[in-house]
Amino acid sequence: MNSDATAAAFAAKTPLQLSWPKPDVALMTLSAPETLNTLTDALIEAFHAAVDEAVSAKARVVIITGSGRAFCGGAHVKYFTDPASPYSDDALAVRDVYVAPIIRMFRALQQAPFATIAVINGFALGGGCELALACDFRLMASDARIGLTEARLGAIAGAGGIQVLSRIVGRARALEIGLLADQWPAEEALRIGLVNAVHDGAELQAAALALADRLLLCSPISVALTKRGIYRAETMDAAEADQTGLDTVAIAFSGPDWKEGMTAFREKRAPSFAANGVSGGRAGIA
Repeated sequence: MNSDATAAAFAAKTPLQLSWPKPDVALMTLSAPETLNTLTDALIEAFHAAVDEAVSAKARVVIITGSGRAFCGGAHVKYFTDPASPYSDDALAVRDVYVAPIIRMFRALQQAPFATIAVINGFALGGGCELALACDFRLMASDARIGLTEARLGAIAGAGGIQVLSRIVGRARALEIGLLADQWPAEEALRIGLVNAVHDGAELQAAALALADRLLLCSPISVALTKRGIYRAETMDAAEADQTGLDTVAIAFSGPDWKEGMTAFREKRAPSFAANGVSGGRAGIA
């Protein structure tokens, strides 16, 4: 097999593809449609590697989507039904070896300096819904479905559903979503604030890139600090949250983007944050 064919074969077996549709914007595509992009050990490992690469390349926006008819089908249920699986009859292995890395995967998205956009192209159920909840923005195809369906399998949405859902939609809706375990259509998900926008499937990718363009107009330092402050403030009391706000102002003031933004305002021009060497993203990588 020649090198090109070998590379193509490897890519076909990789459960996640990382590409760069435009400068500073990374696209992570879950690429296991035969399993509805469920969270296998291999996909989780590939996801962590892709996040590390996006951070190293100084991506400013990361878009996450799925291939085939699912965004992410959630947990790989075969792990729990196959007697040969190491997770089939071991609660500690399920907790510490399988679910804990998924939580770390979702937290890595929230702690990363770049903005994240979930492009929910199809089913986002269970852990797939939790993956979407871990992103800063959620755009959903009009014919997609989303929900925490674990309760109908006797399982628990412990990788993010319990922890963050009520902060996004409120306690009453979180209980409705988690306890009834329904699959929510896109317009209903939009109505309750579970997603930010709904688009026709054919327009979904373009909508995500348009949102990325709007984020690229903003200072990458400001985006990173604002995102970090919002997530951290969720677990703080009012005084601690205020101190976090003060600290982020001081950090931003000391950075190059503050000076560039204020200078651009004075000179009545658009700021050029990338010129400060802050973004450093890559382009044109398929």
